[in-house]
Amino acid sequence: MKFLQGTISYADPKWGPREKRVAENTPLADFLDEIASVGADGIELWGYHLDGLGEAEVEALAKDIADSGQEVTVLSPYWDFSSSDEAVERSLEDAGRYLALKDVFGSRTIRVFVGAPGSAEAAPDNWERAINGLGRLARMYDSAGVTFVVETHNHQLPDTPRSCVRLMNELNEPSIRINYQNMGGAPAEELDVVFPWVSHVHVSPHPKFAKTADEVIADLVGRGYDSTMTVEFCTDSLPEEGREFDRAKAIAGMRADIEHLRSIAG
Repeated sequence: MKFLQGTISYADPKWGPREKRVAENTPLADFLDEIASVGADGIELWGYHLDGLGEAEVEALAKDIADSGQEVTVLSPYWDFSSSDEAVERSLEDAGRYLALKDVFGSRTIRVFVGAPGSAEAAPDNWERAINGLGRLARMYDSAGVTFVVETHNHQLPDTPRSCVRLMNELNEPSIRINYQNMGGAPAEELDVVFPWVSHVHVSPHPKFAKTADEVIADLVGRGYDSTMTVEFCTDSLPEEGREFDRAKAIAGMRADIEHLRSIAG
């Protein structure tokens, strides 16, 4: 099992409109040497760490990451294939940009958001839009050697084991798999259902999240899972209300979390 660090842990503003999060985000290049020290096997590069960068800046960032001894294993853009036809077209347009970005960073896995609403509120149009849009995405990348991993996320179509199975079966696209993260139930029960499609995993050891990363890893080890896992929100990545984000503490938290989780994985 390979443990990646999610650069979303190091973003200054964690929530809010995209424009605010991009504008107030400290450039990743400013602290690459620090995150190189955490002992991760790779990086899951948060899309907002790329937004607003020109072509030369992106190439410089990729070189700096490589020079620091790290690799970008997973790219994590923010797409939406469900909420509206306009959102699908915007997502596919951005997916065209990532066709080039995947080569700049040497990444062959892209994390995908399917989009709102959650499965309980979804209308037939949402499902039809998602299946068609994701199918177009797969065809756009035909022969590119990329695996798309759909994140199991609340308030999006794949937010329950049952809706994940429906999405995978209706898509039937070999290049589209599942990025498992806990959906609110017992990890073992959820993984009993979705594990055949799981190619990437998110865990968040931060106390904000009810289910522990330990449970997920222990269960995956028992199933023989040997792919990638990202520590998405690490200890100290989400400060309590009224407290400022401290990147040094988050980096120390990521280091400790990866060491602990690696010990569980053996």
